[in-house]
This record gives sequence, C-alpha cells and structure tokens, in this order.
Amino acid sequence: MRSRLVVLLLAVTLVAAGCGSSSSPDTAPRALDGSAANLPGVQAFGLTDAEFAANVETTEKLISLCMNEAGFEYVPVDVTAFLAVEDWLRADPTTSRLEFKTLWGYGISTRSDFPARDVGLGPQNLRIYADLPPADQAAYDRTLFGDDTDATFAITIDDEDFTSTGGCTKKAIDEVFPEEMRTGTFVNPKDVLVESDPRVQLAEQQWIDCMSEEGYEYLDQDEIIDEYEEQYDIIVGDDDPDELTGTRLDALTELQADEIAVALRDLECQAPVDEAVRTVEVEIFGAPVSG
Repeated sequence: MRSRLVVLLLAVTLVAAGCGSSSSPDTAPRALDGSAANLPGVQAFGLTDAEFAANVETTEKLISLCMNEAGFEYVPVDVTAFLAVEDWLRADPTTSRLEFKTLWGYGISTRSDFPARDVGLGPQNLRIYADLPPADQAAYDRTLFGDDTDATFAITIDDEDFTSTGGCTKKAIDEVFPEEMRTGTFVNPKDVLVESDPRVQLAEQQWIDCMSEEGYEYLDQDEIIDEYEEQYDIIVGDDDPDELTGTRLDALTELQADEIAVALRDLECQAPVDEAVRTVEVEIFGAPVSG
C-alpha cells in the first residue's frame, strides 16, 4: 500500500488522461504488456516486459564492465533471475504464506540469510565471490555495492528505490534509468491505477482497522518493514546475530517474536486487500499482475 496522498494526486492526472478511453467497455485497455493506450506496463516503475528486460540487460552489462575495469569478474545476471526475486522477498515459494510467516515473520530479524539477494546475484557471481579471499571479498563488495551490500540491483529495482545503491551498481543504474526513477519518490503508475479504485481504498482502510484492533497502528505494510529493519539494526548493528549474548540476545529474541506476531496478524488482515486488488487488476489488465 502506498501513501494515499501521493496516490490520489497522481490518480487525478491519470484519470484525466484516460477519460476518453475508459468510458466504454469495448475500448477499455486490457493488454498485459501495457501496449494499449493509457496503460502502463506491469513491471517495476510501470515498465513493459520488453522495457524491463532491456533495462536489466543493459544495466547488468554496464555493471560487469565497471567491475572488470576494477579488476573483478562479474557475470551479467539474466532477467529471469530478476523476475524470481519477488518470490523470495519476505516469502519462500517452497512454503505457504502462513507457514513462512509462522516461522519467520517477514524474514527481517528472524533469519541471517537473504535468499532474494542471492537469487538476484545469480549462482555464477556467488561462486566467484566465494572463491575470493576475505580481503578481496570486502573490496569486491565495496566496488559492486558501495556501503550497503544488500542494495543489489535486483532488490532495489523490485523495491523501486535505487537511493541506497552505490559502487558499480549505482554507476550503471544512473546511466540507464531516468532521474525521476532514481529519486526514491517515484510511484508506479500501475499502482496508481489499482490503488485509486474505491474498492481497494476501502479494503486498505479495513486493513488499517483490522491491524488496529490488535494494537498495531500502521498505515501500510511499508511502515512495518521499516520499523523492524530499524529495530534490528539498532540491536545487531554490524555484528553477527548468531553471536549475540546477554541483553542484546534477549532483545533480538523479543523482536523476533514481535515480528512473527505482527506478520501473522498482517496476513489475516490482508485477505480483503488481496481480493480487491486481484479484482481490479483483472478488470484493468485482464489478469492479476501483482506478486
């Protein structure tokens, strides 16, 4: 769920642009690839499938070139890996949503691995990295990512927020993506079309009310993610979470239990939103398009 103010402001623009074509069911756009008039693509940033693939391919080639110039090997990652990342972000395609949230919550404080990151880097680059001595691994990370080693290209394009990228990743992104997509404030026009629908807005309010009944005062899921990431960083910092002891370990254990509890409540409250979004997406695009 996005900020309602931003969504509604942008929705006004989109609705005004599409007034001529949306009044008749026979002329309403339905193409999944966004090729029809007034329809954005369904990939990140409203890109069509073809645009998304082209941008990923070009950016990955530039990352590889930058890494090679710095003396490191990097194999461009195929677009299929990027499309698979969403399946592993705060989820696991091998388990049900209920099972995952029961075990891990959102996977923020509860596990030290990051499968989505590994999927987006691809097995070849993981092997290259694993074969490096520790000092070279640190240099590889700085060259590829800058300060934030979780800010991979695949993760940040899925989040539609490149602001944490650095190193060769940021350099390549800056050459390929327009400035408005790099500010961290860009709102996907696909999301605007869906979330401006009154049925989705009603369901989102129902989610807020449902969460509030259990004492969780959030406006959207992003607030939950941000809060637990911040709390996890405060407790763990740069240390290995598996090596914490004493009061820090107690604090982490409590945070993990809280994360699982709020994730399970979120899953329960999310059902009406999922149903409303699917209904609206089918009407607009001809099929559900959200992950």
